[in-house]
Amino acid sequence: MTVKLIKWVSGGVMALNLSLVPQLSWADVSNNTGLRVTTVSEETLKKLGQVTITLQSREGDERVELTPGEGSLLLTELSPGLYEVVASKDGYLAIRLPTVRVIDSKITPLVIKLPLSQGAIEEVLVLGNASARGMNSVGASLLDRESLRSAAGSGSDVLRALDGLPGLFSGGEFSSFTVRGAGPRDNLILVDGVPFDNVIHFSDSFGEKEELEGGGRYSIFAPNIIGEAEFQPGGWTPAYGGKSGSLLKLDVAEGNRDTASYTARLDLAGVELGYDGPSRIHSGTSVLFSARDYNFGQMFEFIGLDDEGEPKLTDVVLKTSTDLPADGKLNILAIYAPESFVRDIDHVLASDEDEPGNYTDVELSDVEKDNQLFSAHLQSWLPRDWLLANRVYHRLYEERSISGEGYPDLVPIGTPAAAVPQRPDILRSFHNETESGYMLDLTKELSFGEFSTGLHVSQIDLEMDLKLKDNWIQYTFDDGDSRPSEAQKYIEFTPELMNSHYERSESNIAAYINQQLNLGDFDIRFGARWEQDNFADQSLFSPRVGAAWTAFDDMRLTLTAGRYYQAPNFDERASDPSNENLENERIDQFSFGMNYQFHRNLAFFFEPYYQKLNNLIVETDGVDRTFANTGSGKSWGVDSALTRSFDNGWSADMKYSYNNAEIRDFDHSPLYKADFNREHSFSIGSVWEINDRWKISSRWKWASGQPKDSAIIHANVLGDGQPLRYSKEYITNNTERYDDYASINLRVDYRRSIGATDIIAFIDIINLTGSENPSSDEFNERSGKDDVNDGEMLPIFGLRLEW
Repeated sequence: MTVKLIKWVSGGVMALNLSLVPQLSWADVSNNTGLRVTTVSEETLKKLGQVTITLQSREGDERVELTPGEGSLLLTELSPGLYEVVASKDGYLAIRLPTVRVIDSKITPLVIKLPLSQGAIEEVLVLGNASARGMNSVGASLLDRESLRSAAGSGSDVLRALDGLPGLFSGGEFSSFTVRGAGPRDNLILVDGVPFDNVIHFSDSFGEKEELEGGGRYSIFAPNIIGEAEFQPGGWTPAYGGKSGSLLKLDVAEGNRDTASYTARLDLAGVELGYDGPSRIHSGTSVLFSARDYNFGQMFEFIGLDDEGEPKLTDVVLKTSTDLPADGKLNILAIYAPESFVRDIDHVLASDEDEPGNYTDVELSDVEKDNQLFSAHLQSWLPRDWLLANRVYHRLYEERSISGEGYPDLVPIGTPAAAVPQRPDILRSFHNETESGYMLDLTKELSFGEFSTGLHVSQIDLEMDLKLKDNWIQYTFDDGDSRPSEAQKYIEFTPELMNSHYERSESNIAAYINQQLNLGDFDIRFGARWEQDNFADQSLFSPRVGAAWTAFDDMRLTLTAGRYYQAPNFDERASDPSNENLENERIDQFSFGMNYQFHRNLAFFFEPYYQKLNNLIVETDGVDRTFANTGSGKSWGVDSALTRSFDNGWSADMKYSYNNAEIRDFDHSPLYKADFNREHSFSIGSVWEINDRWKISSRWKWASGQPKDSAIIHANVLGDGQPLRYSKEYITNNTERYDDYASINLRVDYRRSIGATDIIAFIDIINLTGSENPSSDEFNERSGKDDVNDGEMLPIFGLRLEW
């Protein structure tokens, strides 16, 4: 799959987005306009009564109510518009939500989690920096549904909506992100508490060279269906393991129990349908449903990108939420997200649009992928106030890929497609991965702090197959790759070296324990995680600690330290029999942070960190596709942010990060910059709510370029009498850098009520200045040059109607 694939997804979609609520034979629960506020304890998730709820409209009108004993308060007869909501109760930190929208003739659900009081801190702002809510990294952040769906440059993609979080960098072209010098595949992603890595469409297939920087182009979640996203750049508790880069928890939104909404979105690529409301079957059950089907091939034809191929995707997400007696709850989630991609000889012939005869991409592809997840989460209470969370899940990932190439330069321009030489099925790959798991988590709030423990068990079944039909010459290679002699300036894959079959089933077990101690202005947590990784035949022990000290009313200091293991990628294990013995990478992390509250709405945080990297997996030969745990290194730097939280109609932030990540492939070999190291990154973001109708958000960002290898170009490598071909030999590891990265994203939202109908229009412009943001080379062996994609402004327009 080529790097050019799907610039479309980043943004050039002009969308018509229609959300319709039709008249039905059964009426909605209420025609009132208002909020249903549910207050729960953040630690125990038990509903809290006698919580004071204060609503303040943008005009300054205030309303104060007290939640009843069951912790659910229905507020009706509110005027449509934006409100600030504050929830407060003795013994708990007050929670302030600066932007809550009330929609005409709708009851909007709002769940507020109140943490136990911590020292001198009196109030917590829910959005943005979350350092005051525990003993995590001060860079930990929490984003709600409204923030995700209106983020500048999100392009209707939840992962792009994370752009601008401390320590996180997203290039915009990809729906993936890097954190503190680690790669996109190093991020631990949980969906409703279940590990689920395959959240991105159109990533590289098994056996392909990794062109997409460890990520894909389009996530399976639109921002509107994610209720909350919690991000931690490091220092998380022992409840989570398997990856070491960062922790991202995505919670799919629960359906509205009071009023129903129906959505239909139509654009040049396809259609999206949705439902959010009561189940109509069980009074205590709500449903969220979203389904979209996109065929980007037809859109490419319309806008003139005939060389890109025909990518198709389908995303179906269904979640039901049922309230059970005694504060119990049952959530069921199902995800179905297949995709396909076809690129044939007609697309190859269209790749010379800039210069006739100069074909920039001759790859042929036929890829089909199936991606599914089912999970059930039962929350219940045991005697003596033990909270029991039971999760069962099953996921399936299956991929069938056929790759080849065409040779249009060997025939005259204008030759019919059927007469152009091609080898469409040189490489065939198959990847089937299933996982079934059970997760048990117990939590109890003791008088001196929260205690938690858990047991996670999973069964993983793998089958991976790679078949090369014939020898295949590759014109980019490292100087250490195997060749018959150094005089051969290319590498050649052969069936003997390439073909492989990997089939294995193993059960993995993990257990953890964690204790928090609340000692007035001091908070401490300590715990450990034990894992039995039967693929690596390793028993892993990971101690982790955290502490926080409220030094003054306006200053909080935090410390985190711990060991984190990262399992080898299954593609690496399956590439060669010698990779069977790959072990987990080991990363020891330490951070010390400071959060200073200048004013109720103005805060600054600063967090230096250090990571010691051991047992890293490095590629020892690109031809044999062998790997070994011979790498080591270090990563250190600092994240900082100055944040003006939302008040008086606007918010803003300014963030800077420095990272120095260096690794070595073998003991005593020279250190070099890690692949995803960006030494400096800086961004400024803002949101301006002009009034109830207009909202503008923007983000400017700049970053140092990524490291790259220096290379030598060789000419006529096949010799006289053969087609003219060039090759590119990489001779150093990351001794150079790409040019700096810079972009501006701008989004404008407009909302207006006409009777009972709300009209919402938006424009989201990604890379407003059309600046070029290089991060990888695509070498053209026919011209001997790197094909560089020019920067482009990518607009998304949308219109939505609600009634």
